[in-house]
Amino acid sequence: MTLYEQRLSEDLQEIRIKVQDIADRVCAALENAVAAIAKDDREALYQVVLDDYGINRDIRCIDKRCHEFVARHLPAAGHLRFISAVLRMTIALERAGDYAVTISRVMLQLSNPLSPKIVERVQEMSAISIKMMGDATRAFLAGDAEAAIETKKLDYEVDRAYDEIFSALMEHGADREPQELVSLLKIFSKVERFSDQAKNICEETVFSATGKMKVPKVFNVLFVDERNDLVSLLAEAIARKAYPGEGVYASAGWSPAAEIHPDLNRIAEQFGFDVSRARPSRVRKLDTFPTPYHLVVALNMPQGDALLDLPYHTILRTWDVPIPENLESLVHDLSSRISALMEKLRGKQAD
Repeated sequence: MTLYEQRLSEDLQEIRIKVQDIADRVCAALENAVAAIAKDDREALYQVVLDDYGINRDIRCIDKRCHEFVARHLPAAGHLRFISAVLRMTIALERAGDYAVTISRVMLQLSNPLSPKIVERVQEMSAISIKMMGDATRAFLAGDAEAAIETKKLDYEVDRAYDEIFSALMEHGADREPQELVSLLKIFSKVERFSDQAKNICEETVFSATGKMKVPKVFNVLFVDERNDLVSLLAEAIARKAYPGEGVYASAGWSPAAEIHPDLNRIAEQFGFDVSRARPSRVRKLDTFPTPYHLVVALNMPQGDALLDLPYHTILRTWDVPIPENLESLVHDLSSRISALMEKLRGKQAD
């Protein structure tokens, strides 16, 4: 090994050690905040806030080391990707630390401790988020893209837990003081955001290890109408044909018909849509799906109809779609709406 290679290796190792240290401290910040919540330990909560100043200072030190590394070594390829990924990773770590601080500050504003049941849910969500952050950091420093991809899947568990908690708090919100309800929502949301930053680190790992940029998001979209025998089935078929790589599509009805509309096959054949497996089906409870829907499009839903108990992360769009005698016009109308929707979700490159 030449003197230059040795110096480069030592500088990289120094950065890795500092990154691991910050990640450990950020995980400890959330762990300590949750432990303080369980014990109603206000002194420990204040300590989490104070410790964050040191984390932020040392993150700035890592950023400085990264810029010095670029100036000293003029890195290329893998080394340059690693350094640029570290600079983005430190942003994720700093934000994750800020979430632990926010949780602590929120708790310090409450006059009463949380109930044992709420504390248990906070602990459950936090345990997954902390594990995810630890695994993501190890994958990053090892340059293990496969481990990062597996770790990223834990985010679904955290999102699902948050959706369940959000729904429960909203359902029984009248039983709580407004300040307490807002505080609980903020605490759980910051734990959920902690896991989001771990997910960002997983994506930086894939980039650093392979050079591959973040894969564009694939959206799970559900089209819903009353009978699920024509309009929603057409919308599903149109989206699947026009934007096969941008989403996974399904349809359902809140009062489904026994059979598909007599004209569905004719209009589908005319435009080249595949409806060979189309069958009217009933809307299921949306938070029971293994992979949550990102978007639900309700077609011709009655005004004020509390049809869907949507998870927190699901977006609802309502379309009033006239059903003309000329079904060709219906296809053109749906196609235009779906095109505009996918451009919103994926940009003008959606195709």
